[in-house]
Amino acid sequence: MSETALPAWAREGAFPTKPESGPYGFQDAKGKVTSFDNLDGLKEHLSKGKGKLAWVWVPEHGCLVAPEEVPGLATSLKKRRAHFAAYDADDARKGFLIFGAALAWTGYAAMSSGGVEALGRSQNFGLAALMFLIFALRPWWEARKGRQDVADFSTENIEAEIPEARFELWLDAQKSRLTLAMLALVAAVGVVQIFVEGNGIAAAGLVKPAYHAGETWRIFTAAFMHGNLIHFAMNASALWYLARRVEILARWPHLAAVFLISIVGAGWATVTWLPTQTSVGVSGVVCGLLGFLLVFETLHRPLVPISARRRLLGILLSLIVIGALGFQFIDNAAHFGGLVSGAIYGATVFPKSSSPHRPVILGRDLILGGVSLFLICLSGIGAMVAMMNH
Repeated sequence: MSETALPAWAREGAFPTKPESGPYGFQDAKGKVTSFDNLDGLKEHLSKGKGKLAWVWVPEHGCLVAPEEVPGLATSLKKRRAHFAAYDADDARKGFLIFGAALAWTGYAAMSSGGVEALGRSQNFGLAALMFLIFALRPWWEARKGRQDVADFSTENIEAEIPEARFELWLDAQKSRLTLAMLALVAAVGVVQIFVEGNGIAAAGLVKPAYHAGETWRIFTAAFMHGNLIHFAMNASALWYLARRVEILARWPHLAAVFLISIVGAGWATVTWLPTQTSVGVSGVVCGLLGFLLVFETLHRPLVPISARRRLLGILLSLIVIGALGFQFIDNAAHFGGLVSGAIYGATVFPKSSSPHRPVILGRDLILGGVSLFLICLSGIGAMVAMMNH
């Protein structure tokens, strides 16, 4: 098969040329290079299970490659996975101890004040349940899955993982300037929100009575604000992964368009279904990006490995579970509105394609992306101005 018939991540030149510092070596996610005189040194390094797995190089390849592509590293990868499964199990034990105690305490406090029905109304219990899910159940599941992967480890299985391994490494190596700019704008609004005098959310959040009184601009400014640092950190990490994926696969104009459309869709949904609850946060956009990717990658199957597409379904399931546990303080209406808006955009703009190549940017895409980007910047700046003038 010719190189042009392959997606970018599967081509021979998809990864950088290997360093000349030694015949064997390892390059981590930060670009640090470690070379070895023989394969045994590389195998020992990988077997330790430290740091994020990135590229390796061997004499048989002219470029950096994924470790899964080197048959001689299979045993080392198995040992490495066993180490990470043990790390996850240790994290799970700590999470069950700390957040299990918090869950029990908040549950006891809620039931003491209002019986079993009070559990559903207690925000403290909902938050504790959410933390228990993230810091106890999730690492427990990862440890369980890791141990199963080690038990089922075989040469055939490791070869089947090569496409996803190459895709994820290629994705990490791509530049995503617009994603960085959007994160910077959200962070800038957060800094103003921390240091501004008075109630920043009251000034620029989606306060529903103010919206219904004519301040419809709040739909746009509220998306850049957050309730607390945990809220910001969770949204920022999800935005980083999903926005980068959209920017790299569908290109920057569509990232800007989906971002803006998701703000509108999430805002409309929460105003319609939760007419009194104040709303803030970029999670509606996060869900919009997810909805877009679910549709876009389904329509462009040759572009993304099926195992990598399935990871999006895992993210969707996590959002559903988190929304159910934290329904007292999570705006599920905004999440749903954003998800549907992003999915509709993806289904409307892109036809089904059998091409392994990323879409070409058209003139109309540039116009749409430019206008969307201008309105996004205007919304973020507007949020800061509204808070400072409140």
